[in-house]
Amino acid sequence: MSKLGMLLVVASLGVMLFSWRIYKKKRIRLFSFLLIFLGAATIGIFALKTEWLNAIGITFGLNRGADLIVYCAIIVLLYAVMSLYGKQSQSHQKQTEIIRAVSLEQGIGSFGTAECIFVIPAYNESDHALEVLEDVLKAGHGVVFVDDGSQNQLYQKVIKRFAGEKLLAIKHITNLGQGAALQTGFTAILQAENLPKYVVTFDSDGQHLLSDLPNFLAAFKKDPKLDIALGSRFLGSAINMPRSKKWVLKLGILFTSFFSGLCLTDTHNGYRVIKVSSLPQLKITMNGMEHASEILDLINEKKLNYMEVPNTILYTEYSMARGQKLSNSIKIVKNLIFKKLLG
Repeated sequence: MSKLGMLLVVASLGVMLFSWRIYKKKRIRLFSFLLIFLGAATIGIFALKTEWLNAIGITFGLNRGADLIVYCAIIVLLYAVMSLYGKQSQSHQKQTEIIRAVSLEQGIGSFGTAECIFVIPAYNESDHALEVLEDVLKAGHGVVFVDDGSQNQLYQKVIKRFAGEKLLAIKHITNLGQGAALQTGFTAILQAENLPKYVVTFDSDGQHLLSDLPNFLAAFKKDPKLDIALGSRFLGSAINMPRSKKWVLKLGILFTSFFSGLCLTDTHNGYRVIKVSSLPQLKITMNGMEHASEILDLINEKKLNYMEVPNTILYTEYSMARGQKLSNSIKIVKNLIFKKLLG
């Protein structure tokens, strides 16, 4: 046996022993242990019997048996990366829950009693957000305002300006993402003694119009079994929307429809009205902008009744400057794929 063969045998035995020890300490799952243990054992056996490896390689159409080990190593590496990503996601989720619990305890004010409670997240928004909040409150609705770790003075301005109004102000100690902010708002509403009839998700940058709300509420009167009304700019209108944005959204529709199984005209519209009795079934676990696709997955998974409602999206220089970049879109796709693969 060559020196390389001896080295492989010793290394294989070491990996097998190490995997057994960490499995006994319950640091890895059974499947991971078996994959590592049997993989190391296989490499050790093939190091002793290279002719077996070559024979198997030829069976799979490979010129050398060593190529088979390379391909298997790539598969194992991909599995390891996915496992690490899954553990990282679990860690982030636990961190999110801790931050959410602390933020809810430190919330200021109350959204009071109203038919519709708006959940309005914000991150480093300008005074545009104050105008949005004022319009919603003047219309008689309650608001859960979630500051997602802004580094400006927005949270302090909101508390001062709307003291005594039907507004609950919550602030995350760090930026978690819009999905996490929405879920914080949902949790706050479900913890209240007097539940509203509807929960409205609404952007703080002025893109959504309060005047569209009657169209959403009319959908529930039309279909009493409706659980959620989803806004669609492509059934309504998108004022000043750049052509590039339109094509990105269209690609997003195809991608999300493929993964969620829902055929919609607009899959990333943040304007939604949810019947409060259906809210517990929409538990958002994806912190970033990919939450929009996760909500659609939950609608499909929980068999919720939904309807698209025409609405208007107003694109301004301010909202476009704060919009999603292409790099963020790629990140969203990556996170959604990992979510699907890992469950």
